[in-house]
Amino acid sequence: MIYYQLDDGAAQPRQAYKDDAGMDLALSHDLTVPVDAHRVGDTGVHVAVPRGHVGMVFVRSSTGIKRHLVLSNGTGIVDSGYRGPIKISLHNTGDTTQHIEAGDYIAQLVTIPIAPNNIAEVPKLEDTERGTNGIGSSGK
Repeated sequence: MIYYQLDDGAAQPRQAYKDDAGMDLALSHDLTVPVDAHRVGDTGVHVAVPRGHVGMVFVRSSTGIKRHLVLSNGTGIVDSGYRGPIKISLHNTGDTTQHIEAGDYIAQLVTIPIAPNNIAEVPKLEDTERGTNGIGSSGK
């Protein structure tokens, strides 16, 4: 169960279909994103992500395809201890200014379990077949 609160004027998160992985989020105010610019929109939605989980914010596929808007940071992270409003940093990759009206569902929040971040420094990491072979090392 994910509990939420709404600021005045905010739209309720929605799950469009029962098997959807995430819940859609709308902006609580109008927002204009010029070409090749970044703007931050506020959803007015506050969530209590359960302990041991993380909320991940993505643009809805239609937002990217139809409006050429992407998240400025790729994926937004909502930690379980955060109680502020979910904000969405958008970048316009298209060739026309994009106007988003309050109530337009443009992003989605997916909540997934996470492993604990138990960390320890060691003098040497275990060897693997891949080793230090990085980007492009697996071929074309």
